[in-house]
Amino acid sequence: MNAAFGYVSGRPGSAIDEARFSPNAVTSPDGRFTVVFEGDVETPEGVLAAYAARGKRALEELRGGFALGLWDANERTLLLARDPVGIKSLYVATAPGKLAFAFEVWPLAARGLAEKRLSRRAVASFLATGAVTEPDTILEGVSPLPPATILTYRDGHARSATYWELPIEPRTTDPRDVEAMLAEAASPEATTPRTPDEREITEAIEALDQPSTSFLPAFRAAKSAGVAAFSDLGRSAIFPAASRVLHFGALFAKDRSVERAYAGLRCTEMTDAVAAASFRDGGIATHPNLLLLEGTALLPVRIPEKLEPSLARRNIRLDRALAALDLANDLHGTALRDADLACRRHGLSLRAPLLDRAVVERALALPLPGTLRHTRARPTPAPPLVAWLRGPLRAWAERKLLDEARRYAPFLDAHVLAVLWRGLFDDKGTYAAPNLFAWATLIAYLQSHDASI
Repeated sequence: MNAAFGYVSGRPGSAIDEARFSPNAVTSPDGRFTVVFEGDVETPEGVLAAYAARGKRALEELRGGFALGLWDANERTLLLARDPVGIKSLYVATAPGKLAFAFEVWPLAARGLAEKRLSRRAVASFLATGAVTEPDTILEGVSPLPPATILTYRDGHARSATYWELPIEPRTTDPRDVEAMLAEAASPEATTPRTPDEREITEAIEALDQPSTSFLPAFRAAKSAGVAAFSDLGRSAIFPAASRVLHFGALFAKDRSVERAYAGLRCTEMTDAVAAASFRDGGIATHPNLLLLEGTALLPVRIPEKLEPSLARRNIRLDRALAALDLANDLHGTALRDADLACRRHGLSLRAPLLDRAVVERALALPLPGTLRHTRARPTPAPPLVAWLRGPLRAWAERKLLDEARRYAPFLDAHVLAVLWRGLFDDKGTYAAPNLFAWATLIAYLQSHDASI
């Protein structure tokens, strides 16, 4: 667990009278500034020197992935900042007169800075998509600081400002510029997912900060190949597969709603099994292409400014629109979150050169398809979950779904889980394999963290 954290407190409306930070915080020579920092390019000392010289502008100009909390003892002010694309994570918990932050969710609860109470909506979004969808986190009362955001906390009041936006309006760019940037992140050939064993699954789940079904490749890559294994991160978001573009276009054509089209795309693999087995008290229900919880759209969508008007005017292609949506939503909540966590657990620093803001700005303004055909992401084979669950993971999954679900996840319908598990061994029931793996992962996660709704 990442021990980097900080908190400030004081009477609401009054100057902050207490500020404490984790032992890895770095203080400037004059004692004025203290920073808790994670980054893949700068050092804490470099950030302090730059901030002392140029103020907030220095934070806006940082390159690569970063997250930080910076305390000004003279001004009694705390600044929080996160990189433009969300390569690094930063979480915030607030109460009257108090603000706490950390680079992972659970340290906030472990230190009593947030309640150890799971978010019902976050659990449901995980079951629908395989990840907790921002702006939620697995814990109620803990929120991620959005990418490209600087939060200022002073006198008990927080103000947030966005310092960078995904470029949407068309502009001229030279494809050769992007080709040169992509050269340092050459994608390795896709390989067939190796069969996991129970120990590998258990160790990885115990290391998770938030539940995920895509954690295994990230943890394997960090353990075996180090930082270089993640140099290709972002390629599938910047250059989405043609099938996803066509599906998104079809959904958008139905009612011209970017929000509904993208939310529907994210839930494509969701089956009725999710609704049948989850939240048996009736709080969850299905809706065409969307999962609804207590009457509210479950999966919030962050829509970049100018995207909808540009689509309405046909001023932006569907593949560029989908790339912008992926960069603003799912990328930093799934692949980046998994990879960053896996790297930290193995003492590595995550570097994703394709997600440098300069690369993203140029890539979103690329000309018509064909010019950069060779840059398209190579498809990653989907894990053969049916074979895994019928074979090496059978004992683990069966124990979670049939024996431990009642204790650690009582909100799941144990009868439905049992029926679907038995159906997995009938060819007609293999459709539920992704859901069964998600449920088993969630139960193991709740057991590991001693948590429930």
